[in-house]
Formats: sequence, C-alpha cells, structure tokens
Amino acid sequence: MAPAKKGKSKAKSAGSTQSKIKTNDENLPSCIRLVPPSSVSITIHAKPGSKSCSITDLSDEAVGVQIDAPAKDGEANAALLEYMSSVLGVKRRQVSIGSGSKSRDKIVIVEEITPENVLNSLGKASSS
Repeated sequence: MAPAKKGKSKAKSAGSTQSKIKTNDENLPSCIRLVPPSSVSITIHAKPGSKSCSITDLSDEAVGVQIDAPAKDGEANAALLEYMSSVLGVKRRQVSIGSGSKSRDKIVIVEEITPENVLNSLGKASSS
C-alpha cells in the first residue's frame, strides 16, 4: 500500500505544477513560448520572395511572415531577422534562428523580452 500512496502524491504535485504553468500563459498563442530566463521563442512560417515584408497571420500554430528577399544563400533568413527585430523593437543581435534555417517553418529566439511584449508587437504589426 505504501507505494500506491507515493504514486498518488506525485500525481497530485504534477497536476498543481501544470495548472500554474497554464495560468501564466493562458492568453498567449502556443506559437509564442517563454524560454527561461528572459528569452522568447516564436514559431514562424516564412514566405520568402514577397513584394514587401509583413506579418500575414497570427494563429495558434505559427506567425506567418512575408519576406521580400529570395530564399537563396541565407538572404531570406537575414531579412527575416532584420524585420523581426524592427517589429519587436529590439536590437538585431538579440534575434536569432533557433531551428529551421533551411525550412519555411522556423523557430526564432528573441532575447531580453517578455512574451506579452512579443504578442503586443506582433498584433500591432499584423493589424497595420
């Protein structure tokens, strides 16, 4: 019987931890995640070769971003990072590609910013 009690107590503590996490991020889409201690990861669906740079979609899955550079020799990645730094109001060195450098689906890491600031900045850019 003693092992069953230990298992139940572990299940209860895990449930309370999950509820704390959900209350902190309840208004954020899943494409914007906090990376401790002070970074944020953003899931992006890039669309290179467009006429201009813009935020096209802000969904739960990914942020759609049109990039005016072609997808060759890393030009679109550099343009994406430059555009995201200007939209978010951070320095270019604070923005980097975490994964997906050769794919349209990317994860961009932004340092020293809160998820709420990211959501507000992306919302303003997508509405204009």
